[in-house]
Amino acid sequence: MNKLPKFKSEKKEALFWDTHDITDYLDELKEITPTLKLSKDIKKKIFSRRQKKLLTLRLEQGQIDAAKLVASQKSVPYQTLLRMWIMEGINREIMPLIKSDK
Repeated sequence: MNKLPKFKSEKKEALFWDTHDITDYLDELKEITPTLKLSKDIKKKIFSRRQKKLLTLRLEQGQIDAAKLVASQKSVPYQTLLRMWIMEGINREIMPLIKSDK
């Protein structure tokens, strides 16, 4: 087996592997256990997605097209915009109910 050289840059390493066969260097390779550390923001985003439940809602094509147009103007995905609108409607309806309970 050949001895694996030390590389001064990723570019030089890439060029090396373009012209060499990895099987010639199997004795030099070490098995690693990959670790992935996520930021708190990414973990929060992943967790919030898990909390959503799938809902099928039938809309007319024109309604979808209009939502997509507005969403593109706001630079958000149209599904996110639809969720925002639904939440706004829920809040609008529920606030009088909450106030009347006091």
